[in-house]
Order: sequence, then C-alpha cells, then structure tokens
Amino acid sequence: QGQSAPSLDEAWEALKSADRPFAQGMEAFNQGRYRDATSLFERCVEILPRHAFARYYLANLAYIKADYERALTEMEPALRDLDFMKELGDYGATLKLKKVDSYERMVAKEWDNALNCRQSRELESIDDQLTDERSRLELAARKADEARLKRKAHFVYFLGNILFQLQRLPEASEKYREAIGLDPRHADAYNNLAAIAYLAGDFSKAGGYLEEAQKLGLEDNINLKLKHLVYEALGRPTEGILQEDLSGPAEGGLGVFRFALTYKMPGSLGPPLYVNAYVVFDRGSRNALLIDPGVEDPRIGEFVRERGLAVKAILLTHGHPDHAGACAVYARLFGAPVLASRQDAKAYGLAADRFLEDGGRLDLAGLAVEVLATPGHTAGSLCFLVGDQLFSGDTLFRGFIGKVAEDDPAKARKTGEALVRTIRRKLLPLPGGTRVCPGHGGTTTIAEEASANAFLR
Repeated sequence: QGQSAPSLDEAWEALKSADRPFAQGMEAFNQGRYRDATSLFERCVEILPRHAFARYYLANLAYIKADYERALTEMEPALRDLDFMKELGDYGATLKLKKVDSYERMVAKEWDNALNCRQSRELESIDDQLTDERSRLELAARKADEARLKRKAHFVYFLGNILFQLQRLPEASEKYREAIGLDPRHADAYNNLAAIAYLAGDFSKAGGYLEEAQKLGLEDNINLKLKHLVYEALGRPTEGILQEDLSGPAEGGLGVFRFALTYKMPGSLGPPLYVNAYVVFDRGSRNALLIDPGVEDPRIGEFVRERGLAVKAILLTHGHPDHAGACAVYARLFGAPVLASRQDAKAYGLAADRFLEDGGRLDLAGLAVEVLATPGHTAGSLCFLVGDQLFSGDTLFRGFIGKVAEDDPAKARKTGEALVRTIRRKLLPLPGGTRVCPGHGGTTTIAEEASANAFLR
C-alpha cells in the first residue's frame, strides 16, 4: 500500500472505531432499512478504507437495487482486502494474548511475595481465570481460521453472482469454480455453474455439475427447478424432483403426495430454499390432510381438485415461515382448520384453530394421526405419525437432525442433546419400515436413520 499506508496498530484502532457504525449498519441491513445501512457502511469505509466486510455489504445493497456495476466496484476490493482483515484479526488476537501474558507474569511475581494462604488462594483463582481466558482466545483463533476459508469462498461466489448478472458468464463460471476450490461442498456454486451451462445449451455439462454435487452428498441443496429443466432437456425422468407420489399400492389405503415448494427468504440474496409440503389422503373416503404448506403453490389446489379430495385439516410441524407461511391461504381455500402446537403458534403468530399436544390422537374423518412432540428445532416442534408414514418436519432428516435455534453455545448444546434423546426415545422405536417424510430433502426410513445417522449414535 506504499509508504502512506497506516501501521497495523493504526489500522487496528481504526477498525475498533468502525465497530459501532458497522454493528449499527448490520442492524439496519437486517431490518431492511437499506438507506441507513448504506450510510453506516460508507462511514466504516471512511474510517478504514480497507474494511472488507463493510464493502461486502455495500456490494449487497447495490445488488439489491440491481446496480450491478456499483456492486462490482465494491465487491472487488472487498475480496482483495479479506487477507488484510485476517491480518488485522490476527494482530488483535496477539494483543489480547500479550495482555494475558502480562497478567500471568504479574501473578507469578505476586506469588513469590505471597504472605499467607489466603493470598495464595486468591492468586491461584486469578491464575485459573487467566488460563481459561488463554484457552478461550486460542479456541476462538482456531475457529476464526476455519471460518475464513468458507468466508472467502462465499465472497468469491458472490462476486460470481455479480458477474452473472452483468452477463459476463465466462468470468462468473471462473469465480464459481474458484469458490468450489476453496469450499468443495459449495452447493450454490455448483447450481450456478449448471445454470450457465444450461443457458448455453450444454445440457450434458449442466447435468454433470448437478451429478457431481449429488456425489458429494449435496442433493438436498440442489436447485430443484433447474434439475427438472436439465433432466427434461436430457430426456431423463423428472418424477420425484419437484413432486413425488409416495403412495402405497393402488388399491385402497393411504395416499401421500410430496410437493417441493420454492421458498425465498425475505431480503435474502441467496438461492431459494426447497421445502416439502404433503397431501395425505384416504383413498376410500377421499378425505385429506395438508401438512406444512409454507408457500402458496397452484399445484396443491390442482391436485386436490383433480383427485376429488376434501381437506379436513392443515397440520403444522412447527411455526417457521417456510413451513407455515401459507397455512392461512389454504385454510380459506379449503375451509379447513389449522392445527399446531401452542408454543409455536404463540412464538410465530400463527392463527391456529386448535392446539396439539404430545401423545394426542386425532381422528380426522377417518384419518388417524398420532402427535409426537419433539422440541429442539423450535420449542413446539411436532412430528405426525399417519399409518406407517412419519412427517418429521425439521426434526429428523436423511442423515442428520434439525438445527437448534440457540445463540448461546451452552444452551444450544443442551437443547441439541435433549433433541437427540427425544428422537431416540420417541422416533427410533417405531417400526424400521416407517417412512420418514422430512420438511426438506428426500425421504428415508426409521431403520436407515437408526443405523446410519451419525447424529444419533
């Protein structure tokens, strides 16, 4: 940066001065107050011109406004200065460790001059605290190093997105491949490489990218609409991608149909999330249940009309908007009540007509439902057992379990451990052939999860 570049000490002080406007900018950004966020992040850059994170969010704000040229002018230096931010972070960590070192030397000196047992005990307590602080700082440094590579992969990926919007597709492809080099499990980079190949008419190449992602175990993160288009172009079967008939034998019994719905997080610049909604029906009576309608999708209404079904209730496994966002729409459309846990109805403002509790048994016009409370992903998460089908929401998936929404690490660990115990106690004892129909991704069975799910061992 030349002779005029500030020293690390000066840059560190500037970074500390920028902390407050950066935190305020993040708050404004998350609240959708984009004008305020822009001013605050610009203030950060005035204080520390190489503030990569403030520039990254300025690029995001320009991207939201479809000002892709401005986004590019912010994102390129943001990526360049990531290493500088790492250097500053390492410098700050070193300063904190030096402070611990100085305190430890002071304690050692005082120990030599201790006059009685009481002073020795006090010094021993201080020494223990300093040891704990040193361990905490060293652990934080290791975690920061682990996160930096993924952050750089994301910065590179987002720069690819800007280039994609500017129709600089070869350059965008190069950035997506670079992101995968940094983070081989970057599913969104695979999706976008496949999209560019599809737009170029190279359907085989597009399919290859998707298959590569699937081999890495990223199938549940693939853009399903894109996969459907690619398979259609290649003349491959598309059944089971965007919708799937999970029903048993044709004669009588339970019918189950899965719809993969496209959910877009409000304010998110990332790709859509795919969430499963299920129509469960009795083939004899034609009575039906709708489980987890997170998004309004015309396919659901068309399916109900074409099959001549009567939806008797709408069941919610939990209150997150990607699972419950369209429940009021379908309640009006079908004239059906919404059933959910009391905890989640209150936490997420759901207009539930009836509250469900653990162990409850419902007989909804011939459809028998057993309610199993599985708190963890949310306080009021539920699973529904209908015949030999378990609708697990975000509690149990193929190969993993639901994430715990706790910021405090100790609470998150405690809640996660409780969730594992609940799954072992309530779900794994079900017959091995019970099909697990999760809130995202493909189905599995209780036997498969009992034997192969690493989170449940």
